[in-house]
Amino acid sequence: MSLKIIHTKNLRWIDIVGPEDSDLTYLKEHFKFHPLDFEDIITPSIRTKIDEYPAYHFIVLLFPYYSKENNEIRSVEVDFLIGPDYVITIHNGKMKTLNNLVHNAQQYDQTRNAMMMQGSGFLLFTILEALFKRSSPILDHINREVLSAEKNVFQLDIKTLEKLSELKKNIIIYRRIVKMHRYVLNKILHSSNDYLKFKDHKTYFQDLIEYGENIWNVLSSDKESVESFEETNQSLGTHRINDILQVLTVLSVVLAALNLITNILVFMERTNIEENYGLSNDLYLISFITGFMFVVTITMLYYFRKRRWL
Repeated sequence: MSLKIIHTKNLRWIDIVGPEDSDLTYLKEHFKFHPLDFEDIITPSIRTKIDEYPAYHFIVLLFPYYSKENNEIRSVEVDFLIGPDYVITIHNGKMKTLNNLVHNAQQYDQTRNAMMMQGSGFLLFTILEALFKRSSPILDHINREVLSAEKNVFQLDIKTLEKLSELKKNIIIYRRIVKMHRYVLNKILHSSNDYLKFKDHKTYFQDLIEYGENIWNVLSSDKESVESFEETNQSLGTHRINDILQVLTVLSVVLAALNLITNILVFMERTNIEENYGLSNDLYLISFITGFMFVVTITMLYYFRKRRWL
């Protein structure tokens, strides 16, 4: 059973990592939670939610987690059950910030008292504040990626497009994760349950709301920048393709004209050419045909250039 219980005089913090059947049995034996809450704990959630009951709150929050191996952002779920004398956190153990909070509260009396002496509402705020602010390095990483994308926007290769698409996907995932945080925090802020209230609790939770809004605004700006870079890169790529097609079209016209001249000369036959132009020597004949085609080619290229088709 991966369950840790941290006690103070009036409060328990129960932390469960990767809940197993024995952990759920413990919760069912010691708490009267709604059966649907246990289903939500077992089933991975794809959205944030908050359920308010007369005696407790059940909260599901998603937080961003950056995977260095795949260079992508994923969501990590943390479930909260909060009552008058307890806070229960349930997660998969991937977030070091939460693991460190549990460890420090368990090992150090001063840390434990600072986090838990003001009740379950303040403990919930302390956990949420740490989890929100752990997102700052991920946001900084995205901003660095955006600056790098800005420098490489004029590189017309598949790697640049892949990088822009990957960055755009990460921003969209991050935005989807934090979108509902404001709703949950507002519900907590305006809850009538006394166990969520502590000294200046409105100011504390309002600060978290503003912090989340700041993250949302930064992500919105990053999203607009990446979309602009992507559009610029695609426009340049389209222009480059048009230039290539233009050159190929001109070359095809020149080759078609030369092919037409060749067919005419073949049709005239060698005897007629010799009679009309006095070219009895093969070398003279080849030189004449080659020179004539060269003059035609230069003339056509000059004409296309003058018309700005090249």
